[in-house]
Amino acid sequence: MQFFKRYRNRLILCIVGIALFFIGGSFVPSFLKISNLLNVVRQSSVIAIAAVGMSQVIVIKGIDLSVGGNISFCGMVVGILFANGVSVPVAILAAIATGLILGLISGSLVAFLNVPAFVSTLVIGQITQGASYLFNNGNSFGNFPEAFKAIGNSTLFGIPYSDFLMLIFVAMGVIITTRLPIGTHIYGLGGNEQVLVNAGIRVSRIKIFVFMLSGFCAACAGVLLAAQLTMAHPTQGDNYQTDAIAACVIGGINMAGGEGKVWCTMIGALLIGAVRNVLTLLHVSVYFQNIIVGVIIIAVVAFSMMVKVRRDEKVAQFTAAEAANR
Repeated sequence: MQFFKRYRNRLILCIVGIALFFIGGSFVPSFLKISNLLNVVRQSSVIAIAAVGMSQVIVIKGIDLSVGGNISFCGMVVGILFANGVSVPVAILAAIATGLILGLISGSLVAFLNVPAFVSTLVIGQITQGASYLFNNGNSFGNFPEAFKAIGNSTLFGIPYSDFLMLIFVAMGVIITTRLPIGTHIYGLGGNEQVLVNAGIRVSRIKIFVFMLSGFCAACAGVLLAAQLTMAHPTQGDNYQTDAIAACVIGGINMAGGEGKVWCTMIGALLIGAVRNVLTLLHVSVYFQNIIVGVIIIAVVAFSMMVKVRRDEKVAQFTAAEAANR
């Protein structure tokens, strides 16, 4: 019982995930085929990579609304560089550098000018979305080098490269949050910023780091998505912003800040990918899929907030009882 209470939310998440896969298989038998499940993981990899960065922004009580625009923009950066004869490594590094710079700008606005995160990232997202259209007059880039397309579509031992990249990014997020001092500071910032300030820790650096991490992850997700689609389009990152937030929320990242595990966002991403895959196999339109994902986010956030309120009430009652006994 103690084990269940301690890991209740994660166990529920795993049970829901298993149930979803069997329900999906009952409606669409082809869903449970190995080839399709590998495809689900491959499609979910972009969501999971973006969610690694998004999760840390949410942990510090922020939100990154530039992720969708950054994914599209960094994909277009790769496209325009390839169109001008730039090599694959240089194009990828340029896209990643672009994401880091965008994250630096967002983080600086939040850390030094006290601009709310949703405002600063919303503006950056709008700018990158507009710039994506300007790159090629709203048209797509294609004819990518084979070496680049292989990143998103080749396999190793029958498993797509995308799956390995997803695991690498999740492992990176876990190491940052559990093995490095800044990970403790990130959760501390989400729990009580004033405590860190009183301890002499420069919270501005933490905020900038978190937003740069989100920009880095969004850029890598944009590069991977462009490689998977073998093209770059100004709007191809639109749905991934909502899906990344959904992956974080479903994975147990508390929207109130200070709580959540990075690896759980991968499970959330896989669940979102599975839902979209089942709906696609059932020939449900993308627009209706977005409605369903939105409803899932609202339901999970409402549930998590209800649990938090009840937990806070129990803590308050326990504290009051202890004070009365004294």
